Amino acid sequence: MGESKLQVRKRILILFLIVVFVMLGIILRLAWIQIFNNELYQSKALNQRLRKLKVEPRRGIIYDKNGEELAISGSSQTVVAVPAEIEDPSKVADKLTLILDMERSEIYKKITKSAYAVYLERKISEKKAAQIKSLDLSGITFTEETKRFYPKGDLAAHILGFAGIDNQGLNGIELAYDQVLRGEPGRIMIEKDATGRMMPRGVEQYLDPTDGNNLYLTIDHVVQYIAERELEKALRGNEAEGGTIIVMNPQTGGVLALANRPTYNPNHFAKYSPGRWRNSAISDSYEPGSTFKIVTMSAALEEGVVNLEDQFFDPGYIKVEGERIKCWKNGGHGKQTFAEVVANSCNPGFVQIGQRVGKEDFYQYVKAFGFGQKTDINLPGEADGLVYDYDDIGPVELATMSFGHGISVTPMQLITAVSAVASDGVLLNPRLVDRIENEEGEVIKDFKSKEIRKVVSEETAKTTRDLLEGVVTDGSGEKAQVKGYRIGGKTGTAKHYGVQSYDSSFIGMLPIDNPQLVVLVVMKGVSSYPYYGSQVAAPLFHDVVKDTVRYLGIPPTEREEVRDREQEDSKEVEVPNLINYSFAEGQSKLRQLGLNSKFEGSGDQIADQIPKPGAMIRKGSTVIFFSDDALDHRSRYDITVPNLEGESLKEARSLLSELELKLEGEGKGTITSQQPKPGTRIESGDTIKVKLN
Repeated sequence: MGESKLQVRKRILILFLIVVFVMLGIILRLAWIQIFNNELYQSKALNQRLRKLKVEPRRGIIYDKNGEELAISGSSQTVVAVPAEIEDPSKVADKLTLILDMERSEIYKKITKSAYAVYLERKISEKKAAQIKSLDLSGITFTEETKRFYPKGDLAAHILGFAGIDNQGLNGIELAYDQVLRGEPGRIMIEKDATGRMMPRGVEQYLDPTDGNNLYLTIDHVVQYIAERELEKALRGNEAEGGTIIVMNPQTGGVLALANRPTYNPNHFAKYSPGRWRNSAISDSYEPGSTFKIVTMSAALEEGVVNLEDQFFDPGYIKVEGERIKCWKNGGHGKQTFAEVVANSCNPGFVQIGQRVGKEDFYQYVKAFGFGQKTDINLPGEADGLVYDYDDIGPVELATMSFGHGISVTPMQLITAVSAVASDGVLLNPRLVDRIENEEGEVIKDFKSKEIRKVVSEETAKTTRDLLEGVVTDGSGEKAQVKGYRIGGKTGTAKHYGVQSYDSSFIGMLPIDNPQLVVLVVMKGVSSYPYYGSQVAAPLFHDVVKDTVRYLGIPPTEREEVRDREQEDSKEVEVPNLINYSFAEGQSKLRQLGLNSKFEGSGDQIADQIPKPGAMIRKGSTVIFFSDDALDHRSRYDITVPNLEGESLKEARSLLSELELKLEGEGKGTITSQQPKPGTRIESGDTIKVKLN
């Protein structure tokens, strides 16, 4: 019996100890929760009772350069359902499906959710909101949100882009500057019980949203309208896949207009295929054709391998590594000065110019002008373009690149590069945004013109502009002329591979003495005739510029009369023998004769020269010196032999003299044969032997 009582006591003691340990654990846990971690659990309890509602900020306004609204945010009604307050969900779903763009099953699922409140359809029209309000449905209410609106419809659509249902930027400027435009959301916090009812004397708090900042673009909405109007008219008059027009101020890099076709309305962007959203001015590459010759001529002038009086001969083709590159003119242009090569847009002439520049220097200029890399205009989807890797450039690739084939550029790259010629050789970063302001109108950030690099000298840029003026007054760009304005520019036509379709383009600048505008016109995939840049793009340039200069108030500048060359400049001088002289000595002697010089190679002693000693050339011409390690460069300056058959000795001698070649032959009558044959490439100063009948 005593033993049994002892066991009972032991069991009671064990049970007591267990209860003590459990109670101690509970006490310690309560102490941990209420003393050591009371702030954490108090916060969790409060969060369970608080309903946090997001208050949308108003997205910033996008203005053009003159303060015209291009993108704004307006109020819009969003339909909200409170499931606990809906008495007959089935009947409510039946009524709402007749108004909302939703399936009945989807509406029913939302209004029967186990949630305090759910969105049914956001940012509906005023008409729909009025229809729903007239039904007076219990549990169906509205909340006000902001909706992005583009008051000018499809104007500048590819620049502006669009914003989504949550006011987030999805394309264009709206996406690129989303963080600037979006602002910071506010909060409404209300304390409610477990059933969702507001608690008496419960917590209520309202945090104001911070509205987004406003953007001022460099775009002028009137110039943009002119560009889009004329592009639309041109597409109606030509069979083409689309087109692009860009208008830029070359002194600042500011884009005044950027128009693409086909286009879309950003107010209803979802109704268009994503291809319509694509900004082809920055995203699509194309072969620039002859418009790229501006880069070739600038490089050649800067390197001193050509001057205005240099003579070239075009028999209608040129052979490079066995490849026959044709001129657009049957039979070729014959004898031409460098200025005439530019005005005639002669491909064989530009091949010879590119050969003179050489692979290494030409590649450096292509890169310096910004090709093969983004312009950093800060728009989504910009392409790099396509340029050969240096090691992949052979004689044929160099030849085709010199007249704009075998290279792909974006319209924005091309107009940025040509604007460097218009701004005295300075390459500027293109820009679309002028400044950022807050709600109070205070400037947060001002976007100044940004110089990237100096690509050519001021003198080279001026000479290039003068040559481009000749293209408009006397060459293929004649239809781009606007009365009273000196304009320089270049046409371009490039065929699509495998199909009868062309890209026709023209790029021009004005006034030529101090350019204020550079305008690029590209008509893509032209399949109707005529398709040449001179017939399709140049007239479109004229139509855009004619109204733009009037609107901007750019005064007309009458073309200066071409001054006659002084008698001294028209004289010919004999090239002295400067082989074995130092470069400095040779340069000094040529300067005394009114001649220019260029030295190729790394040595200092002249091992050879072009033209040869004894050749007669005009003052102002350039003599090329070569050191021992650059003698293989002489072939760059080879001259194409003209066809002399049927010419008299006097006529032939005059022609060859201008090409810096010699003539050997005697007799009367006309030339019946010659050696070397026409089209052969020979060195300057070489002799052509002829026979007469």
